[in-house]
Amino acid sequence: MESSGFGWAVLLRLVLASLCGGLIGVERGMKGQAAGSRTFSLVCMGAALAMLTNGYIFEHLAEGTGDVTRMAAQVISGIGFLGAGTIMMTSHNHVKGLTTAAALWVTAAVGIAIGCGFYLGGLAGMAAVVLSSDMYLRLDRKIVARSRYMSIYVEGVNEEFMLHLVDRFREAGIKVMNLTRKSKNQWYQKDIGAVIELDLGKRKDHGEVLERIREMEDLRYVEEV
Repeated sequence: MESSGFGWAVLLRLVLASLCGGLIGVERGMKGQAAGSRTFSLVCMGAALAMLTNGYIFEHLAEGTGDVTRMAAQVISGIGFLGAGTIMMTSHNHVKGLTTAAALWVTAAVGIAIGCGFYLGGLAGMAAVVLSSDMYLRLDRKIVARSRYMSIYVEGVNEEFMLHLVDRFREAGIKVMNLTRKSKNQWYQKDIGAVIELDLGKRKDHGEVLERIREMEDLRYVEEV
């Protein structure tokens, strides 16, 4: 370190980046995601350290020459590989992990801002992610809960159950757009499982649709996916 002032600035920015990343990660961890506070803290702190190193090289080694934005660009593009690792396709053809991947990308941007000394931008970004996450989650749930389109995973005890279910949809004016049989992860080996994509015809409460299905005999399991 060239001076005590620079040393304190480095420590302050790394600690602040670690705390901001950890706070964002707590929200993901509470939702049961694999990437929790430790992962987010490391991503944010690593991005901040990259920018601190970039600044040190520019000022003290390159003597003010070169591209000061090069390392930031590499962090932003490189974090995509880490985010891609959190995205997966579940056994019910449901994509999971997109929000975590996006949050990791934003956390890296927060770390870059703090590493550059742009404290207002870093803190504002962290606050926006933490405060808006639950708000948009609730909004998404309300929108999806009354969407015209719906996907469900259902299991019945025999083939007749699936035929009766399709007939019930037809009687209710619900169009079956796609039906994919599933032979894995069933409660019982002889059960009939399927992922069904539905067109309800109009906006309808998905909870009511599920309740009507639960009233059927020979139903083993049903959930919206």
